[in-house]
Amino acid sequence: MDGYTISRLADAAGVSVHVVREYVLRGLVHPVRRTPSGYGLYDEQALERLGLMRSLFEAGIGLDELVRVCRTLDADGDAATCLTRLRTRLTAQRKQLAALDRRLAGMVTAVQSEHARG
Repeated sequence: MDGYTISRLADAAGVSVHVVREYVLRGLVHPVRRTPSGYGLYDEQALERLGLMRSLFEAGIGLDELVRVCRTLDADGDAATCLTRLRTRLTAQRKQLAALDRRLAGMVTAVQSEHARG
């Protein structure tokens, strides 16, 4: 294949052209070459990167974290290490959310008790 245009890349990855352009502007996806008219062409690696980013985004990972993941992958290329770090952070966030949920449940119980006493 000669390469994906930005619209074909977006379609193949299941994201909008706007999303691909945003990622290109942030340096997260790079064209492998340009056409004579200056349009970027992207390869299978860019498609795989977009697939990973889409999966992470759908899992609730925000753009700032996506940037960190991509920078780590670009720096050392070790996806397993990068994803292990991400999983560790997510585990910590889940614990924090569970603690907040317990506090909220306690507040709801207290408010309901006050309301019942009238």
